[in-house]
Amino acid sequence: MAPTDIRRTVGAVGITLGAIALGVICWMSGVDRATAQSTHPGVSFFGGEAAAKGAFSALVQGDPQTALVDAKRAVRAAPVDPSTTSALGSALLALGRDDEAHAAFTVAGTLGWRDVPTQFYWLAQAGAVGDVGVVAQRLDALLRLNITNEAVANALYGLGQTSLGQQALAMLLVKNPPWEARFVAEISDLEEADFAGRMTAIDLAATQGATFDCETVGIVAGRLVRSGNAPAGKNLWQITCDRTGGGLLSDGDFEGDPSIASSSPFTWQMRSEGGLDAAVQPAPAPLSGHALRIQSSKTARIDAASQLTTLGPGRYRLSWIAADEGGGPGSSVTVSVRCEGAGELTDTYVRASAVEGNRVATTFTVPSEGCPVQTIAIQKAASGLGETQTGWIDEITLSPISAQIAAQRS
Repeated sequence: MAPTDIRRTVGAVGITLGAIALGVICWMSGVDRATAQSTHPGVSFFGGEAAAKGAFSALVQGDPQTALVDAKRAVRAAPVDPSTTSALGSALLALGRDDEAHAAFTVAGTLGWRDVPTQFYWLAQAGAVGDVGVVAQRLDALLRLNITNEAVANALYGLGQTSLGQQALAMLLVKNPPWEARFVAEISDLEEADFAGRMTAIDLAATQGATFDCETVGIVAGRLVRSGNAPAGKNLWQITCDRTGGGLLSDGDFEGDPSIASSSPFTWQMRSEGGLDAAVQPAPAPLSGHALRIQSSKTARIDAASQLTTLGPGRYRLSWIAADEGGGPGSSVTVSVRCEGAGELTDTYVRASAVEGNRVATTFTVPSEGCPVQTIAIQKAASGLGETQTGWIDEITLSPISAQIAAQRS
C-alpha cells in the first residue's frame, strides 16, 4: 500500500474531525444513543453509531455498496467512535479496496481496543505475516471481550504449535487475565495437537508464577479421567495446583493449602456422613502439624478419604503413621490401593509391618495390564455396635521400590 494513500485517508478523517464543533458533537451523540437502539437504523438516523449499525447490517445482507454509504455517514457524524471507522474499513474490505480498508482500520485501532471488527482485522493481518506478538495482543483483547468463534480458535491453535507462540500465551496467562478459566476449561474438548500446545503454554505459565482457578482445573482433570486420559488429568493438576511436590501421592502429610482443595480426583476427597466424619485438624503428639482425624461409628470398614493416581506397572512401597485418639500406635486406620474395576492391590485385612514407632508400611504390585488408574483409599476399621472410635493418620508416602534400592546403593 502506498504511504500517500494512508496519509490521504487519515487526513480526510482528521479534517472531518476538526470541522465538527464540540457542541454539535455532544448534541449528535445524545440523539445517536437513542437512534442506535432502533430496530430500523436505516429509517431513523442521525448519528454515527446508528449509521455504523446500518453499515454492518448491509454487509450481513451482502450489500457492501450500501454499507459503504452508511459507513461514510457514520464517520462524518462520529469520527472518534471506533465502530464508525471500523464499519468503513469493513465495507471497503468487502469491496476489495484493501489499501483503503487498511487505512481505515489503522485509524480505528488508535481509538480503542474494544471494537471487535478492528481486533479481528489486525488479528488476521498479524497472522498472515506471522507476527506472534501482535496475534497474542489482539487475541487477548478478543478473549477479554468473551468472543468465541473460529478465528479465535484458529489463533489459539496457531500459537500453541510453536515454542514462540506457546511462550506468548504463557506471558498472557501470567498476567492473570479474566479468560484464564475458559482457556483451561476448553482443554478436555481439544484434539491432540491443540491439547498438547495449550498444555505446554500452561506449564510454561505455571513455572513463571501464573495462578490458576483450581476448581476449574479439578473439573477438567475429572473430565480427562472419565474420557480415558487420566495421566493428562494428573499432569494438569500437578503443574497448576498441586503445590506438594508433584509426587506419586498428593498432600500425603495433609499440610496442603486448604484454599486449593477442589473437585480434582487427584487430591483427597473427604467423606463425611451419618456415623462418619473425616477432617484435617491439628495433630496430637507424637504426630506433628496437621493430620487426618477420622471418627466413625460404622460397623463395617469404610473409605474415609480417597484420591486417584496413575502408577505405572511395578512394585511400590506404601507407608504411613497411624495413631489412636490418645496418640498411641493405632491400627484402626489403614491405607489401601486398588485398581479401578480390577480389585485390591493391597490386603487391607493383613496388618502392615511396623517399621518405627507409629509408622507402618506395606508393599504392592501394579500389574502391567488392566490397571492404568488406581485409587488410594484411607480406611477406618469397623467399630463395635454402639461404639464410636477415633483414629489419626499422617505422613502417607508412596514410592517405587526400585527407586529406594537405587538410593540405598548410592
